[in-house]
Amino acid sequence: MPSKIRVLDDHTINKIAAGEVIESPASVVKELVENSIDAGSTDICVEIQGGGRQLIRVTDNGCGMSRDDALLCLERHATSKIKEVEDIQTTFTMGFRGEAIPSIAAISKFSLITAPQEETHSATLLRVEGGKVLQCVDAVRTPGTTIEIKSLFFNVPVRRKFQKSPSHDAQEIHKMLTILALGHPDIKFQLIDDKKTTIQTGGVDQENFLDQMKERVNKLMGSEFLSGCSWIDIEMEGCKLEGCIGMPILARLNRTGQYLFINHRAVFSPLVSYVVKQSYGTTLPSNKHPVFIFHLSVPGEIVDVNVHPQKKEVRLRQDSVLREMIHKGVQQALNQQLIDGHAVYRPLPDRENDSEFLIPSQAFNAPLIKPVFSLEASIVREKIQEYTPLPSYERSVPQDVSLIQPIPQEKRLFPSILHTIPHYIILEASSLDEWKKIPSDALCLVDQRAAHSRVIFESLSSKDQSKMSQSLLIPHSIQLAHHEAVLLRSLLDQFFTLGIHIHESGPQTFMVDAIPQVFGNIDINKLVIELMGTIHEFSEEQLLEKEIEKKMALLASRAAVNSNQRLSLEEATSLIHRLFKCQTPFVCPRGKPILVYFEAEELMKKFHKGI
Repeated sequence: MPSKIRVLDDHTINKIAAGEVIESPASVVKELVENSIDAGSTDICVEIQGGGRQLIRVTDNGCGMSRDDALLCLERHATSKIKEVEDIQTTFTMGFRGEAIPSIAAISKFSLITAPQEETHSATLLRVEGGKVLQCVDAVRTPGTTIEIKSLFFNVPVRRKFQKSPSHDAQEIHKMLTILALGHPDIKFQLIDDKKTTIQTGGVDQENFLDQMKERVNKLMGSEFLSGCSWIDIEMEGCKLEGCIGMPILARLNRTGQYLFINHRAVFSPLVSYVVKQSYGTTLPSNKHPVFIFHLSVPGEIVDVNVHPQKKEVRLRQDSVLREMIHKGVQQALNQQLIDGHAVYRPLPDRENDSEFLIPSQAFNAPLIKPVFSLEASIVREKIQEYTPLPSYERSVPQDVSLIQPIPQEKRLFPSILHTIPHYIILEASSLDEWKKIPSDALCLVDQRAAHSRVIFESLSSKDQSKMSQSLLIPHSIQLAHHEAVLLRSLLDQFFTLGIHIHESGPQTFMVDAIPQVFGNIDINKLVIELMGTIHEFSEEQLLEKEIEKKMALLASRAAVNSNQRLSLEEATSLIHRLFKCQTPFVCPRGKPILVYFEAEELMKKFHKGI
């Protein structure tokens, strides 16, 4: 009987390995730049075209390779980083498995030209296509290495089919290079995207590492981010933590503002994220995540980097020492913010959990009734204690001309209001006959926060959004990190369709000129950043529409009136009239009921009557 099990050939093995190591053009850039860093480079240039699918070229001034080493680097598990298994536990290089180059060469048209430092004119040129070496000749170049990748995934149609748009890939490359540049502030980085230089950092000359970091953070993240940070420099039992944490005003709803480098390797550690958040204590709402840029130096034997194919996540041993050091460092930095005169946080009233939503699909797609009134987020007077912003983060918002909009005379009747109490508006049951059959002697309650959320949500979902935007008296300035600025620049049209008018005023600075009227005092910085992430993450049109719907529900919930505030009769009337002009007046954007009623029989039982 013939054997069913066979040994795969090297070409097939490399293509399988490529599927694990190379997910996208950004993965290629990461692997090649990390190789350049390991080669001792002080100047690294990355060029891309077509989001990296047409061309990726990485040039460095590192140690270079001889011809024998250049040919050997195309073999799987050929590496200069380790010699035996024990070395894995103590390696400080970015890579060590020897899989990246053969994996990339197996799925692209690959060329390499390299010259070792000790030979100034002798270089080697290799050309490989689909893993097969086509050419190996002498060449001339200065010491260092240039690797050029063309037609990525040309022989892997399935992988090519599932790639996102070139603009998405370019944004991921910008983000990846930003992370690598933050991890190595002593190295000069340059990114040329479609023949336009988009990132250019100089080599930092300062001997002090924190001074190097401050210059690099200022260059890549912006001066406003830098001014909102406190710096940490602490050492404990052979471990050292250097970096910065952001004040709570910079906190985000996700971990996109967290940059962790362990021995200069960009990684994610659930332990570190958890300890940092716990260290903020009550200075941070439970649904927010702090921003930080941490460089953690630890002995190689207490960190395991070989637990993830792309080495994105690590495991840490001796976590008790790390916990204590991180907690102490964060606490000292937060205390320093108070000493410097910045109010870190003022408590917010309790709010409902806004993290997840269940939204009826018809709510977003159905043709919405054009609102008759000029919707204002301040239908009611909100008395919310908010974060105390830095001067640079002061918000410019539309001034409320009137808290209560006049109600035009119409033939259509609206439900009658009997009374208002904190949380609820009490309606007359018989006045609801046009919308819902309810016993005339029932007690009807409307959740004012849910009702306001529905009003805001349908206003935001309106196809005629541009007419509902209100110009800010003073345009609001937003300064973004470099990779975020690249993303926002590509999304300005999408923001306009949502009623948010933005124009670019500098390399990393944008001005918000108008926002939907219903947003009122919303934090414009967080509004823009959250929507950027949603639009960028979901590129498929149908999926994007669904996610935008969820985001609109989230924003509606946040902008709505406080639950525990008692509305005046005029305010409640204005809200009810707006609610019953909505397409779906009985369900909030999260799928929860807006109106409930209790029949007289139920109430009698509560008072033990008729029993």
